[in-house]
Amino acid sequence: MVAFWLMPARREASFLVSLVVRLAAQHDAPLFEPHLTLYAGQIAAEGAVKVLNSIQLPQSCDLHVERVDSSEKFTKALFVQFRAAPELQQLSNSLRAAVNGDRSYKLNPHLSLLYKELPHEAKAELARTISIPFQHISFDRLQVIAGNDRASTHSDVESWQTLAARDLTPTAQHS
Repeated sequence: MVAFWLMPARREASFLVSLVVRLAAQHDAPLFEPHLTLYAGQIAAEGAVKVLNSIQLPQSCDLHVERVDSSEKFTKALFVQFRAAPELQQLSNSLRAAVNGDRSYKLNPHLSLLYKELPHEAKAELARTISIPFQHISFDRLQVIAGNDRASTHSDVESWQTLAARDLTPTAQHS
């Protein structure tokens, strides 16, 4: 399995990483980098890296935080849901098309905070008590990740490896 992850910018990433670490410690859950999955599928790693290096990327990506929520899915036990954004959908579609990926993939812009099987009531309570101090979260990097296509245990999650990364903002614009 290969995935394209949009990574939060430094200010937001610092807060989100500390939140993921705290929640993982409290619930004996695996650690992972906070990210937004733009596309994931069975694709050759080499091809995905070539796509990352050649695809046109936006200069920035700021997404509106809608809510903190929970679900029955292990990798989405607790998550930040974002408002849909046409430019995000366009980037996801471009990545999928460039890797000749599964057309049925549906982008659901969210950032997971906890990977864990927990009772519904416990997850719902966590969702009610977690506060995100940002109305918008900025993303500044795209990564290609490879790993186990199952994600239901600590070792599955820990098998993921970053193959390559690319900044959204061209380096010529950094001061």
